Amino acid sequence: MEFNQNLSGYKISRNIDIYSVSRLNFEIKRNLEDNFFNIYLEGEVSNFCCHNNKHFYFVLKDEYSKIKVVMFYQSNKKLDFEIKDGIHLILTGYVSVYEKRGEYQFIATSAQPAGLGSMLLAFEQLKEKLAKKGYFDQSVKKNLPFLPTKIGAVTSTSGAVIKDIITILTKRYGNFHLIVRNVNVQGPTSSEEICIAIDDLCEYGVDVVIIARGGGSLEDLWAFNTEEVAEKVFKCPIPVISAVGHETDYTICDFVADIRAATPSVAATIVMPDKNELMKNIKNNIEKAIHNLNNKIYSYKKELNYLSKSRIFLTPKILLFSRWQDCDLIIKNLYEEIRNSLKYKRIGFNQIFKSLSSSNIVKNISIKKLILKDFINKIKNAVDIRINNFKNVINFLIHELKAKSPISVLERGFSFVLDEEEKKVIKSIKQVEIGKNINVILNDGILNSKILNIIKKSLKYSQ
Repeated sequence: MEFNQNLSGYKISRNIDIYSVSRLNFEIKRNLEDNFFNIYLEGEVSNFCCHNNKHFYFVLKDEYSKIKVVMFYQSNKKLDFEIKDGIHLILTGYVSVYEKRGEYQFIATSAQPAGLGSMLLAFEQLKEKLAKKGYFDQSVKKNLPFLPTKIGAVTSTSGAVIKDIITILTKRYGNFHLIVRNVNVQGPTSSEEICIAIDDLCEYGVDVVIIARGGGSLEDLWAFNTEEVAEKVFKCPIPVISAVGHETDYTICDFVADIRAATPSVAATIVMPDKNELMKNIKNNIEKAIHNLNNKIYSYKKELNYLSKSRIFLTPKILLFSRWQDCDLIIKNLYEEIRNSLKYKRIGFNQIFKSLSSSNIVKNISIKKLILKDFINKIKNAVDIRINNFKNVINFLIHELKAKSPISVLERGFSFVLDEEEKKVIKSIKQVEIGKNINVILNDGILNSKILNIIKKSLKYSQ
C-alpha cells in the first residue's frame, strides 16, 4: 500500500528508504574505513594537542589541503620521538568519521618522520630539550678525583669492554680498586638497569663512575640516549665518565656526563694516572726540592759567615755604647725642658700675684660698682618709658571700647529687642509675628512685651 504525503509541495512515497543522520554518518564511516584502510598519509603537523597526556589530536596539511588526525594512546605510546607542530610525518592508518559531528578524520596507528629516522629525530629532540634545561652546561661539570680509591664501572661483564678497562688500569696503576656493576647495555631493560647500577655504585661509595659500552648502530646505543639515563647521570653526586661507542659515536649520556671519553680504553686512561709517570714526577720534584734546599742552605751559610765576621758580632758592646750616649742626650734635654718650663711658670705666677694686690682689688671693685649703678639707672628709665607707653595704649583702647559698647548705646536712649524664646536680637519686622513675646532691653531694665500689631513703614530722614 502506498501513502503519499505532500510536504512543502513535494510528494514523498512511504516506500522510499529515508536515512536518519546517524545512519548516514555510519554508512559513510563504514564505506570510508573499508575503502581507505591501512593507507599511508604524508604531511606537515599543525595545531598539535595532547588530551590528558594520552590521545594526540592534530592537523596534517600540505600546500593545498588539510585533514584532522587522531592518534590514540595505544598507538602513540610506542613512539620514540615527540610529535610537534612543523615536523613532516608519514602516517599509517585509516579514514573514519566522527559520527557525533559528522566530520571525517584520519585515525593514525603509527607514525614516522619523513626524510629523517624516528630515532635520530628523538635524539635531536631530547638533546635540544636537555640543552635548554642546562644539562650540558660546563659550569655544572664535576672535576675528577686525582687518584680515586674506588672506581665504579657500569657495563656488561661478558663483553670485551671491561677487559680493555682492566688491562689499561693494570698497566697504568697496578693496585687499583675496581667495582663492576653488570648491566645489559642493549635491549628494552637496559636503560632502567643502567640507572639502578649508578645508584648502587653511589651507595657503595665509589669516587668515580665509568659508563662504558662498545660501538654499534644508533639502535644498539639507544639505551644511552634516553631521558631517564640522562637525568640519572646529571643528578649523580659523584663524577661520571661516559665511554659509549667509538670515537665518532655520540650519545646523550656523553653530553650530560662530566667527562666524555672517546672509547672505554680512553676512559681508563683518564680515570687513573700512570704510576710510572707519577713516580718519575715525584722523583723529579724531590730532586728539585733537594736542589732548592741545598741552594738555600748555602745562601744562609754564606750570610751567616758574613754576619759572624761583622764588627757587631765581634764587639757587641758597640751597640750598647751608642744607646747609652743616646740615653744621656735624652736625659739632658729633658732636664733642660723642665728647667725652662719652671722658669716660665714662675714669671707667670708673679704677674698674677701682682695683679691680685689689695689696692688693685679695691680699685677694680669701685669701678665695677659705678658701672653697675649706671646700668641699673638705664634699665629703670627704660622700664618706666615702656610702662607709660602701655598705659597710653590701654587708656585709648578703653575709650574706644566704651564708645562702641552696647551699654553706651543704651545710655543714649536706645534699646535692644530680643526674641523671648530664642534670645536673638530682632533687627527686622520679618523676624516677628503678632502675638509673639519679646524683651525690650533698656538702660535701667527690661520690658516684657507682646506684638499687638506690625506696621510696615519706610524710614525717611529729613535733611
